[in-house]
Amino acid sequence: MKKLLLIVIVAGLGILSAGVFEDYQPSARARGMGGAFTGVSDDVNALFFNPAGLVQTKFGVAVGLANIQNQEFTEFKTAAAGYQLPKGLGTVAIGGRLMDVEFEDENLMSEQTWSIGHGFTLLNDVHSQVYFGYSGNLYRLSFEGEDPSNAIGIDVGGMAILHQRTRFGFSVQNINKPRMGDQNQVELPTKLAMGVSYIPYDGVNTTIELRKDFAAETEFMAGAEYQLFEPLALRAGVHISNPASWTAGATFNVRGINIDYAFSSHAVLAGTHYLNLGYKF
Repeated sequence: MKKLLLIVIVAGLGILSAGVFEDYQPSARARGMGGAFTGVSDDVNALFFNPAGLVQTKFGVAVGLANIQNQEFTEFKTAAAGYQLPKGLGTVAIGGRLMDVEFEDENLMSEQTWSIGHGFTLLNDVHSQVYFGYSGNLYRLSFEGEDPSNAIGIDVGGMAILHQRTRFGFSVQNINKPRMGDQNQVELPTKLAMGVSYIPYDGVNTTIELRKDFAAETEFMAGAEYQLFEPLALRAGVHISNPASWTAGATFNVRGINIDYAFSSHAVLAGTHYLNLGYKF
C-alpha cells in the first residue's frame, strides 16, 4: 500500500517521470534567474552549479528549503559551506542536497547528494582570470522498507572572466557516468552546461545558459539581476524546456547576510517557493 501511495504521489508531481536526482535548483538566487547560474557562480552554491566559481568566495555558508510544486510532503533541503585556503590554493566547499517524500511521519523516498569540491585559479592578470574546479558527489537513494543504493559522480567546471564584466562558464555533471543499483542498474545522467553572463553596468547582471542532458532534450535558461539599492536586489528569468517555467526573486542583504527568495511558476504543475539564508565574506 505504501509503495502504491508513493508511486501515485511522486508520479503525480512529475518527479519519477523525469527521473531521480533531478535538478531541483539548490539556490534561490539561481532559480530567480531561471537557473542560468553556470556563468555566474560567485557564491558558495557554485559547488552545485560550477565548482570553478568557488574561487570567488573567501568564506560562505548557505542553507535552503523548498516544497517542490508547493506540496508539503516533498521537502527539499540544502546546505553548503566554503572556505578559502591560504597561499593561493583555492577554495574548498562541502554541501548536501536532500529530497524527501514523506507521508504520515514516514519517509517513503529519500534522495541524498553529499558533495565536496575545490576551485582554484589557473590565470590571474590585469584584464582576465581563469578558474577551474571539480567536485565529488555521493548519491544515495532509498525507499521505505528497502536497502539504499549508492553511486559516486564526478563534476568538473571552468570559468573565464574578461575585464570583470563578461564571464564564460562551463560544467560537466557526472563525467564518469556513474551507475546506481545492483542488478537493474540505472546510469545517472551526464549533463553539459555552458553559460555566459554580462554586466552592462554596475548593479545589473544578465545571463544565458544552454544545458544538455545527453539522454534528453536541450534546455535554455536566461535571467537578469538588478541591484535596486544597497540592501535589495531583484531578479527574473525563464527556463525553456518541456514545459517552460518562469521565475522571479529577490535578495535582502545586510552586512553579508543574505535572505534569498524565488518563485518558479510551471505551465502544468503548481509553482514552487524557494528560500535561502546565507553569509558571504
